[in-house]
Amino acid sequence: MTFLGLSMGIRAQEESRLWTVTPKVGINSSNMSVEDLWTVDNHTIGAKRKWGFVGGVEAEYHAWQQIGISAGAFYANEGYTYGDIEDLGKVTQALHFINIPVLVNFYIEPNILPGLALKAGVEFGYLISGKYKDAKTSLTNTADYKRFNISIPAGISYSYKHFVADLRYNIGLMNMCNKVVEVEDSWKTNSLWFTIGYQFGL
Repeated sequence: MTFLGLSMGIRAQEESRLWTVTPKVGINSSNMSVEDLWTVDNHTIGAKRKWGFVGGVEAEYHAWQQIGISAGAFYANEGYTYGDIEDLGKVTQALHFINIPVLVNFYIEPNILPGLALKAGVEFGYLISGKYKDAKTSLTNTADYKRFNISIPAGISYSYKHFVADLRYNIGLMNMCNKVVEVEDSWKTNSLWFTIGYQFGL
C-alpha cells in the first residue's frame, strides 16, 4: 500500500508538470482611454471601439495541479474608430501590435470544475505600424504613436478536451501618444480579446 501510494503521488506530480502549446485565433474589441480624440469646430467627437483580428500561440508549463505559467506571442489588429464625420466619412485608426503576454493561470478546482482558470499577468507590446483611413485619405502614421507598450491582462478561460476558450481584458499602462505637440491627456490602450484554441501536450 505504501508503494502504491508513493507511485500514485509520483505520477500525480509528474502529470502536474506538463508543457502544453495552444495556437489561438479570435477577435478583439479595442479603444484608447481618451475617448474624445477628434475635434471639429471646438466640439469633441467620442471614439468608438474597433473590432479586429487576434491570433498567435501560447505555451504553458503546469507547475502544480492548480497553477500554470504561460507565455505567448500574438498579432493583434487594435485601434479605434469613429462614426461618420462630416466630409470624411468613417474614420478608422488601426494599430498593428505584436504582443507577448506572460500569465499565471489559476485552475479554480480541477476536481470539481476541470478546465476553468483565472489568469493575470503582464503583456509587452510592440507596435508594428499605425494606419489611418477615412473616405478621402489612407496613410501610415506609425510615428504618431510610441513603439512599446505594457499592459496588464486579466481574464478567464475554459478548456474541454483539447479545445480552449479564452476571454481576457488588457489594460494599457503606457501613454502611446508620440505627437510633437503637447497633449494633456494620456493615450492608453485597452482591448478585450476572445480566442479559441487547440491544445497540444508535449
